[in-house]
Amino acid sequence: MHKVWAVVRREFVERVRSKWFIISTLLGPLFMIAMGVLPSLLISKSGRVNAIAIVSESAGELPERVRQQLERSGRFRSRMVPAEEVDSALVDSLTREVRGERLEGFLVLSGSTVEAGHAEYRGRNVSSIVDMELLERAVRTSVVVERLRRHGIDPTVVQEAQGRIDLATLRISKRGTTGESGEATFILGYAVGLLLYMVIMLYGINVMRSVVEEKQTRIIEVLVSSLKPFQLMLGKVLGVGSVGLFQVSIWASVAYAMFHWRAQVLGLFRVPAEAVNAVKLPAIGGELLVLVLVYFLFGYLLYSSLFAVVGASVNTDTEAQQAQQPVMMLLIMALFLSIAALADPGGQMARIGSLVPLSSPVVMPVRVAASDVAASEVGLSLLILTGTVPVVVWMSARVYRIGILMYGKRPSLKELWRWARQS
Repeated sequence: MHKVWAVVRREFVERVRSKWFIISTLLGPLFMIAMGVLPSLLISKSGRVNAIAIVSESAGELPERVRQQLERSGRFRSRMVPAEEVDSALVDSLTREVRGERLEGFLVLSGSTVEAGHAEYRGRNVSSIVDMELLERAVRTSVVVERLRRHGIDPTVVQEAQGRIDLATLRISKRGTTGESGEATFILGYAVGLLLYMVIMLYGINVMRSVVEEKQTRIIEVLVSSLKPFQLMLGKVLGVGSVGLFQVSIWASVAYAMFHWRAQVLGLFRVPAEAVNAVKLPAIGGELLVLVLVYFLFGYLLYSSLFAVVGASVNTDTEAQQAQQPVMMLLIMALFLSIAALADPGGQMARIGSLVPLSSPVVMPVRVAASDVAASEVGLSLLILTGTVPVVVWMSARVYRIGILMYGKRPSLKELWRWARQS
């Protein structure tokens, strides 16, 4: 066992001292802080006013209603451009103003806008979802009011009946109703699934590249002369995994502190209190962090063993990039199942995905983050995963001990299976 520990220590120390580890470990917390600060800052700084022109062929009240609606939004400042006909000369003139940045854009209301329900906006920034939604809402509301007026219906009565209704979505857990909104729950579940997918993939590929590098430089032949191939693979997997677990623990601790002392952190950036409260962030509990770390550990052991087999069965990095595709497809499938679990945590697909060992390391933490999962389901998932990982590691080691000393043509899947069955 001391030989395995020597490999673990070597892999851990080499990687922790590398610039890549230091930079990525620092970038993780900085990214979390940026994701917590930027939305609040954007909300507090979103005071931009767009100068637009409203072109109308109609002399009725529709253009003025649209203008008033836009002015009330606080994001538009408009001027009226009456026209008997919206011809190409007028459009070209306004287009030149937009190109010269004297206008942000112009809205065209034709004489048939009320009847046909068609209007047109041309501007420099039509990709702003918020601004385009405000424009569409202003035109739609004004057209509805005009149609009601023409039919002799009082628009104010209809507007009162169609007043805005805010539906607050609050999560109910075993501890009762929480202050966590639906949006916050979605963000948390999506972040957990994406983080597990990326970390398992990155550190699994790290194991594969390490094996390929040692095989190319023939160092592997020296190493296997002093310790067994199984000891070498196990030490490499555990060493790289300990680096990943160490890094994920740092990120998890920063995330926990960031979300629990968010107001104080944002206060350092002078973000107003109302902007802090406007952005709803998910609540992160200690139980979830522990569960994420446990599933990361099992998921990493499972997939890193498969990546080690890939590294042992190839001779170059180019071959490794091609041979890793089946393992990558399994991980991508797990990510897709986690997205389905996020949409329906109690659905059949989510339940199956959280029990299948190849997908449960990603799917089950997402389910726990998005909803309450019975302890029996979590226990069964961990039991299956605990029973599967040693089998996969053992079979991978059997392939690994033959593949690391094989050079030349890449073995087929049939040959890999024969290696795994050999005693």
